Amino acid sequence: MAVDADAIDAKARAAVPGRLVLGYGLALAGAALYGLGGVIAKRAFEVGILPSELAQLRAMFSFLVLLPLLALFGRAHLRVRRSDLPLLALFGALGIAAVNVMYYESISRLPLGVALAIQYTAPLVLLALAALRGRHVGSRLWLAAAVTVAGCFFVIGAYDASLRALNAVGTGVALVAMLTFAAYLLMAERILRTYTPWTSLAYGLLFATLAWSVYRLPTRLPWDLAIANWPLIVGVVFIATLFPYLLTLGAVSLLPAARVGLTSTFEPVVGAIAGFALLGEILEPLQIAGGAVVLAGIALVQTVRLRVGGV
Repeated sequence: MAVDADAIDAKARAAVPGRLVLGYGLALAGAALYGLGGVIAKRAFEVGILPSELAQLRAMFSFLVLLPLLALFGRAHLRVRRSDLPLLALFGALGIAAVNVMYYESISRLPLGVALAIQYTAPLVLLALAALRGRHVGSRLWLAAAVTVAGCFFVIGAYDASLRALNAVGTGVALVAMLTFAAYLLMAERILRTYTPWTSLAYGLLFATLAWSVYRLPTRLPWDLAIANWPLIVGVVFIATLFPYLLTLGAVSLLPAARVGLTSTFEPVVGAIAGFALLGEILEPLQIAGGAVVLAGIALVQTVRLRVGGV
């Protein structure tokens, strides 16, 4: 369903502080669920489901859950202009399918908190692109980005040569995940000027499912493992996909993508804690301190006032 672009203009956002509070709250809640979803995914890897297989199952089942709900209760969210289908297709194939598989590949090789910390350097890319496009990027936002990246440096253990060597391949995969995540946020920001989060997610999941089906027919998925471990699949669909995607897209409809990305750096902290508590992944004191620095960067972002033409 199309919405008035003025409704999400920066001037309108800045005039309603409640929208900003809601936007940051949605971003933080989505990040927390994504962090918990990573734990579920690692459990799925342990039972033999490959990262690419889980990414395909995630997109397909999430779409099959969302489509009938919208068909019954929100058909208006399924209406899009034909001219927008190419962008929605790219959003699904790159912004959802590619992001998911690269994320899963990275967390299969790295501790959860480490992989997430690398992925969430994406806001730096967004800030740089915004600056190149002539949008004002305030000094406090640059400082917040620097603080969050510094925190991520310690979270991934980059200060320790042995940890760097251990994480080399996984770090490369996580960097690709970071770039696809930045593309996802940019495309989401553009799509949400016209459509609701429900529409964006429904079509994103549709085209992600179609892209996966071209790569691998659904009949070739490990259905025996999926059925035997159905609670993990249900967790991936709801905790790691539908709920956090809707929360994050809702945040992008209220805030610039760069701010949502910066606020979502809360996810590595949740991931590191969940990895320690549920997976037994041990972090060193400096890595824990890095998580605290990331939280400080998030807090700094929320002190910067939105203004027209800014980020």
